[in-house]
Amino acid sequence: MDERINLKLFLHIIRKRILTIIITVLIVFLLTLAISGFYLKPTYEATENILIGKLEKNESTYGGAQELSMLLASTIDFIKSPVVLNSVQNELNILDDELAEKVVIQNNRNSQIINIVVRDSNIENSKELAHTIATVSVNKMQELFGVSDIKLLRDTNGEPSVKKVGSMTINIAIGIMVGFLFGIGLSMLREYWDDSIKDTREVEDILGLSVLGEVNLKNKRNKSKNKTYTKPKAEILRRNGEQIGV
Repeated sequence: MDERINLKLFLHIIRKRILTIIITVLIVFLLTLAISGFYLKPTYEATENILIGKLEKNESTYGGAQELSMLLASTIDFIKSPVVLNSVQNELNILDDELAEKVVIQNNRNSQIINIVVRDSNIENSKELAHTIATVSVNKMQELFGVSDIKLLRDTNGEPSVKKVGSMTINIAIGIMVGFLFGIGLSMLREYWDDSIKDTREVEDILGLSVLGEVNLKNKRNKSKNKTYTKPKAEILRRNGEQIGV
């Protein structure tokens, strides 16, 4: 019974404060639209793939799965090491303190393929960084560690695969949901601090008694009374012995 009363009270507050909710949703929607259109830049993900070992069955240079697993882990750590990232910065002649944060290394379980994912707001920069990091990593692993079974897997077009992350539609949808929830919270807060009584239903809910009558106490404006002005009697002017009424 209490749950039904609370639900009815909640719905009553929502109907009562529906204008507050609509205005809040509209404001958040406009803010989200402005931020997404003018401030948030689109993000692109460029992916390069590195193959460790050989994919053919029973033709592996390494002694076993444990050795291959260790090589995979070492390669993943090496890709994001200062040795590789500094070489990439020198090769591209860039100074980016956030380069390590743009790079994400992925490796599925029991897979010999390492995915190098680079996120950047510029599509060409993301592709160039992904390709350079993968190439430098393969060359360094061959030169410094003598790893022969490591190579760069390229697509048919010879470029890293790129995809756009996020969209304005998703941002707007999230903004509308946030605005709706914020509007409900604001409505509940206004209802909590509002001690005034708007109608007889609230009186019945508070006192638990039926209202028998209602008195309208609105102040009536005093009607302005028309005042009658009387003109003074006309003066009698005497000109040449004649009387003229004005």
